Amino acid sequence: MGLFHTPSAEDRLLQQAIQGERRALEQLVHTYQAMAYTVALRVVGNPQDAEEVVQDAFLKAFGALAQFQRAAKFSTWLYRIVYNTALTSQRNRPAITSDFSESLTSHEGTNQEPGSWEKLEQADRQRYVNLALSRLPPDDALVLTLHYLGEKSIAEICAITDKKTSAVKMQLLRGRKQLEQALRQLLPTELRNL
Repeated sequence: MGLFHTPSAEDRLLQQAIQGERRALEQLVHTYQAMAYTVALRVVGNPQDAEEVVQDAFLKAFGALAQFQRAAKFSTWLYRIVYNTALTSQRNRPAITSDFSESLTSHEGTNQEPGSWEKLEQADRQRYVNLALSRLPPDDALVLTLHYLGEKSIAEICAITDKKTSAVKMQLLRGRKQLEQALRQLLPTELRNL
């Protein structure tokens, strides 16, 4: 491999965003907002607070974009900012109880088009997974979400959450068992027939 590498599409997009190009900033928001929202919602548990956290996190990230070192993926760096912003938000707000699963399902459902049977089945599966995840401790649900839905490696999850590898692996192991139990409670007949 030579000294020079061809910049990827994301590298070019980030460079344009650093230069303040609105279209590049919009593309970054469009690409990462869904998972950023999911991370925030897993931490704060309230859709309105999660939306506020995501907005704050994007503003922080865009303000510090020139300092992004590219030692990690942009998504890892951004989700770390979202996670920290959500934690700070949680510390500064009184505890509010909310139906996490209902809020996540209703937010995600707004982006789905009615249509084929396959889309309906997929939406139904997603609803039950979200409901089961809502029954887990928030930290375990977040790690599972980042790993399986966000397709983040253990190293990336460690960078986002500032946890040790062993802790993340333990949360994944524990979370998978808890998720299976929650799904068995939600869908006892269906799991037996799989």
